[in-house]
Amino acid sequence: MKNPKSLLQDIDQLLDSAGITSESGCVSEDVHATSATAAKEAALVAALTRHFGHTAFRIGQREVIEAILKGDNVLAAFPTGYGKSLCYQLPALMLPGATVVVSPLISLMKDQVDGLNQRSIEGVSLINSSLSLDEYRWELGRLTRGEVKQLNVSPERLRSHRFLDLLGSSSISLLVIDEAHCISQWGHDFRPAYLSLRDAIRALHPPTIALFTATATPVVRGDILSALGIESCQMFSHSIERPNLKFSVHEVADASEKYACLQACLERLDGDGIIYAGRRRETEEIAQHLRSHGYRADFYHAGRTVEERKQVQDQFFDDGESGLKLVVATNAFGMGIDKPNIRYVIHWTMTGTLEDYYQEAGRAGRDERAAHCVLLYCPEDRKLQEWFIRKSAPNKRDLLRLLRLLETFSSVGTFRLVAAEELEWLSSYQETKIRVGISYLEKLGFLRRRYNVPSTLSVRIKSLPSREANSFDDSHSLLLQCLRQKSTINVLDFCREFNWRPDNLMEQLIDLQGDGYLTYWGAEDLLLIELLEGSDLFATISEDQMGFEDYVRRKRQQIDQTVLYALEEGCRGRLVRQYFGESVDSNYRCGSCDLCNPDYRLLHARLK
Repeated sequence: MKNPKSLLQDIDQLLDSAGITSESGCVSEDVHATSATAAKEAALVAALTRHFGHTAFRIGQREVIEAILKGDNVLAAFPTGYGKSLCYQLPALMLPGATVVVSPLISLMKDQVDGLNQRSIEGVSLINSSLSLDEYRWELGRLTRGEVKQLNVSPERLRSHRFLDLLGSSSISLLVIDEAHCISQWGHDFRPAYLSLRDAIRALHPPTIALFTATATPVVRGDILSALGIESCQMFSHSIERPNLKFSVHEVADASEKYACLQACLERLDGDGIIYAGRRRETEEIAQHLRSHGYRADFYHAGRTVEERKQVQDQFFDDGESGLKLVVATNAFGMGIDKPNIRYVIHWTMTGTLEDYYQEAGRAGRDERAAHCVLLYCPEDRKLQEWFIRKSAPNKRDLLRLLRLLETFSSVGTFRLVAAEELEWLSSYQETKIRVGISYLEKLGFLRRRYNVPSTLSVRIKSLPSREANSFDDSHSLLLQCLRQKSTINVLDFCREFNWRPDNLMEQLIDLQGDGYLTYWGAEDLLLIELLEGSDLFATISEDQMGFEDYVRRKRQQIDQTVLYALEEGCRGRLVRQYFGESVDSNYRCGSCDLCNPDYRLLHARLK
């Protein structure tokens, strides 16, 4: 990692980047610390104004930016809407070389690039699967010519060795990982694609790494750093509270009372909203109930087809007369739901963690106007969350069975290509239990999770002059020859026939497609798992060595915190801030919950 710059170098660079010079043309070594700090702040504000038109930073932004410019790794936990993106966009424009920003969704990348372009900020690039070959080559050319200041990429793109080599040969000053909680098994949205980022960090050796997330407890923050292999990092956090969100809890006795309470709440709420429920069946039943009462509502869960889910999302984002006013959903209606004018989020079912609750409730009011976040709390809901724990909690017998099942899947050397649905069917375990089980087996050293790969691929080889073909390295040339006679391949069969490792095959396909030598299609529907040790060795390990009790204890503590939030009698905001690691006085009052302000309670008496 880059050594911190001296104070004088900091000031000189910042002043120069902001277009400010001192009368003597340099900064004297005997400048007082206060003057140096003032000069640095002035330089940052000048750059902020010049690039973004703002005259002041929001709380916390300047400290993060200063740490990045100094060369420190940072992990910043700021709630949605508090300007996380500026914390790396401004340094990207001020630092030499390029900043690489890893983002999980193409839509999020495109929105950010469009926003910067509208400000006439040049040097912003986006590389993902939405680009044509010509567009892809053009963006690579800009990068190699040093014309790119901020490069937005998906985590999948960093699986390409050739792309990593290209980045490594460029001048990279900063690597940014947005939605960093996605790599943590304790985070609210674990994503396998983020597993490749540790290898990318090792390959690139970026001088500075900046991690950003909206909701992360101290435990999740530690898990993020451990998963990415980052040893030294400055932590920054902004209060989890968003003053425009009005939180309330209404205790109900059973489902019939929930329906009555829901109806009464909706009569007082205007605009578009989301209702989150814990079971797929409940989303369908609630949506049907709402439609029968004249609401334009539909349901969304992972059991619906891709086309159906897209249609629901598109209709919800349509603010016209034909659009949906309400979506009843499981937590599958998650990342990427960035509709700014959601006026309320109602939780039909208590979530298992406060992270989940605040992430889902936080989808309301992103336009910074007032919005309501309502929890319909039924004590019986705890049983559902306890059931989820029992279904997901690992034990030695279950893990041994899972490992032996993995050993039976078709293999290429030590690699197994596993269909998640088949593994669920064979094991009778739910997806969460399988994910947790695989995580434990990896921690114990019995396997390594890779990313997902397609089961079948359609490939179209493009005609190439022989002199270009000869420019391939040996492995790329061999792969191209193997593919020439095939328009569709079964990945497993192909790897066996030509003795390819599945991970190397996919990495080289990404390289060849990026360079324009072929095009391939295929849904990444298989887990790629490398088995490192066998089940016979696993059978010799005791349950005490495996630490299962820690998982169950942690999950139950998370449920306890959610129940405490629902039953809080003082201030809900204080409880939440303390949970996320903030130091809050015992007399603190948030002013944004029903306990601090009765006007935010939609129902003032329990329904009978």
